[in-house]
Amino acid sequence: MNTTDIHDLPIPGPARSGWPWTEQSEALPATLPGKREWPRISIVTPSFNQAEFLEQTIRSVLLQRYPNLEYMIIDGGSNDGSAEIISRYSKHLAYHVSESDRSYIHAINKGFERATGDIICWLNSDDYYLPGTLRTVAETFSAEKTHTALVGHVLVTYSDGSPAKKVIGNYSGIERLFKFWKGYQMHQPSIFWRREVFESVGYLNEDRDLIADFDYWVRIGKHYQFTNVDQILSCATHHPRAKTADGFRGYHEALKKQATSYWGSRWSPRYWRLAISMFGCYRLRPLIEPVLNLARPYYRAFQSQQGVWHTRKRNNA
Repeated sequence: MNTTDIHDLPIPGPARSGWPWTEQSEALPATLPGKREWPRISIVTPSFNQAEFLEQTIRSVLLQRYPNLEYMIIDGGSNDGSAEIISRYSKHLAYHVSESDRSYIHAINKGFERATGDIICWLNSDDYYLPGTLRTVAETFSAEKTHTALVGHVLVTYSDGSPAKKVIGNYSGIERLFKFWKGYQMHQPSIFWRREVFESVGYLNEDRDLIADFDYWVRIGKHYQFTNVDQILSCATHHPRAKTADGFRGYHEALKKQATSYWGSRWSPRYWRLAISMFGCYRLRPLIEPVLNLARPYYRAFQSQQGVWHTRKRNNA
């Protein structure tokens, strides 16, 4: 199986250096331990008018130098130069198309329909992988057959030059996943799953559009476990045109609107645990927080005075 070398790709502009412009991942061994073949990884990139980031995304996939890669780009008919970028890399792609589609989710599903990989995922056209990501993914899945889906960490990078921020990827059960108000830890560009999962769970739900990723993790979590990988696998680019550029407010509003549809029977204990927890976060906390803010200085003063009293007591003992 062939791998892509940096010298096989178009030469980047002179202002671009480092990963994935002038650097590439280390070459992988011919086989996994035990002379097993590397599993095929199918990656779908939905694209629409993000030429500013698209080439970085493409190169970060191809320069993994992964020996059994199926990479597809589904472009929605971009008119900003994206099609020209895709054309320059076309000979390294398993499939690409530039045509109108119903939505971003529809584009991903079109790619999934063609995917033949043992491992499947999607990578948005403004995100990119870090060196060695696909090797880590393949070795994790190959280590145990019970590993059916995995989640790693993400590095959020900012187009305005702000310092990058690591966000933790972690799965600790489906009930914790439902509690997105306690902190969301399932970040899409660092999540991968086996073909058997896809065959069981199916395609993304176009009706859930903005929260289609959350919807998919829930559907996976009802039947399978995610393996946590303590490694940053991808970078997510924060920029003004990103769907989550509003600080995830729209995303969370959509989650709040649909939350109860995932909890099961209204008469189950879990339903009411979640309902009480969400009510406490969104209704009670805004009422209590101002009172706590007023009380904190007095509490600190009280603690300080207690410390002085205990010190005097010890000194007088």
